[in-house]
Amino acid sequence: MKGLLKIVMAVTVAFFISVPTVSAFYKGFAEDLQHEQQAENTKKETYHRIFLELEARELGIETEGKDKEQLHKAVAEIKIKQAADKHGIETEGEDIQELAKEVHHAEVKEKADELGINQKGKDPQLLAENVYEEMMKQKANELGVETNGKKIDELKKAVLEAALKREAENLGVDAGKKDVYELQRVVHEQKVVRTAEALGMETTDKDTDKLFDEIMTRHAAKAKEQNLYPFEHKHGNFFEGYHMKKE
Repeated sequence: MKGLLKIVMAVTVAFFISVPTVSAFYKGFAEDLQHEQQAENTKKETYHRIFLELEARELGIETEGKDKEQLHKAVAEIKIKQAADKHGIETEGEDIQELAKEVHHAEVKEKADELGINQKGKDPQLLAENVYEEMMKQKANELGVETNGKKIDELKKAVLEAALKREAENLGVDAGKKDVYELQRVVHEQKVVRTAEALGMETTDKDTDKLFDEIMTRHAAKAKEQNLYPFEHKHGNFFEGYHMKKE
């Protein structure tokens, strides 16, 4: 806040002194913001590439000479075919997009059986919606979230917030009156520090951005091997897939 006030005051003073000075200030400020955004985007691209390369190597995919799109496609195809084999779906000569839909539907049907949902007369989209809603209600009950009167989008938001608060509390963070974005930031910071400590990294006088960058650029393989943040195994997201309505 103090920094923002200084900027506002500097602009006000410059305005009364010299119009060219104000123009120069805004030009320099805009250029700084652009450079910061470019640096941030470059980091994100680097991290995404690291995730993809580690997953590709785990699946036996050659990464040399492949760009991000090629790697992503290769990883997705193998994972879809592996899931198809698991469900006894024929993969030979199948279009990968159609195969993905078949796999998704097979997983939805399997989950519907597990949840005791009647499948008779339901098309893939309706069945997926029913399964997703039931899973969301179960999660809401687990987290103590009231489900009555809530539409699915409202319930999803409430469940995500409750899950985030529980995760924060498990990390020793007082959720208090923090909003979702603040909680996400604090949870991220706590998990970064814990990963760094688990990897034996020096954390003194390092902010979480620097620690996270070091984890990703120097210790990613080891962090993934130990199932540490941000490489923990996550499950249960496939139901928002091909058959779910997009608002």
